[in-house]
Order: sequence, then C-alpha cells, then structure tokens
Amino acid sequence: MTQHTRIAGIMLTLSLLAAPGFAQTQQPLNPVGGQPGGPPVTPKPGDPLTPLATPYKVDAIEFLLRPKQFVEYKFRLTTGAMMVFNWKSDFPIDVDFHTVPDGKPISASETYLRGSFASGSGTYRAPYPGLHGWYWMNTGTEDVKIILNASGFFTEARMFSGDPVGEPMEVQDPAPPQY
Repeated sequence: MTQHTRIAGIMLTLSLLAAPGFAQTQQPLNPVGGQPGGPPVTPKPGDPLTPLATPYKVDAIEFLLRPKQFVEYKFRLTTGAMMVFNWKSDFPIDVDFHTVPDGKPISASETYLRGSFASGSGTYRAPYPGLHGWYWMNTGTEDVKIILNASGFFTEARMFSGDPVGEPMEVQDPAPPQY
C-alpha cells in the first residue's frame, strides 16, 4: 500500500465520520430528562431539589454591641426551608444559634451551635416551623461590630434585645439580575 492510498483511506474515513446522520456512540452531555419524549421524572428519596412556595429573600444588617450587651436575630422559616448565611465580628463573642418552634414553649428550643467565635458561615435547613437564628453577647471590654448577611426562604426577620416579642426587621426580595 502506498502512502497516497493510506492518506486517501484516512480522508475517506474522516469524511464518513463527519457525514450527516452518522451514528455517534458518545453519550449526550444534556440528556432529555423530563422533556417531551424523554423518560418520566420520578422524585428520589432525599431529592436535592426542594421547590418552595415561599419567595427567596435577602437580608444584611450590622450591629454594634457595647460590653455586656447582647442581641438576638432570628428568621421565620417553615419546615425544610433553607438559608445561607455569613457573619463576622471584630473580636470573638459568645454565640448561640438556636430555634423557637412555633406553638411550643421556649423550653422546646434547640441549640445547634454555642461557643466563642469571630465569624460563621454555612447553610441551615429548618427542622420545623418557627424562629431560627443567633444570640450574640459581647463579654469583652471593647465595642464589637457584627455584620450578618443571610439569604433564603424566610418570611420575616426579628431582632430581640430584651423584650420577648422582638422587633420586626425589613427583609427584601433580591435585586433582579442585570443583563
């Protein structure tokens, strides 16, 4: 076989591979899923997709705590609702992340984090409906600034600084995307 014959054979093979209608064996990157003509969609246990009727909200707030002062800041979440959070302070402060379940006494509250920290970030999924959030106390001798950013499927935010009812705080719909 001459070199010209070999090159002609390779070119013929390449032209056949590029021809319209040539069957490809590679799996598509985007399977049809629930699109018309695709396989039916059946939710799986522990499904990572959790549609919610509650609108997505964002909140950002700053607190200044003097020595021996505290503040509680909580979000109202329904069962399964999630939030993403990030907070930081100038110095380590006493922190307690806990809940107040709807329709139950304060003694039914659960604490998920307690200690002395200067920051925190993560996600939280509400195990039941109620108020879920932080208690921060400045046990130091200097003023401490706390900045909290949170987003998720909460319906309200409340700040408590001594009274049991708390003060409603404004939460907002996120800004629309800029194109």
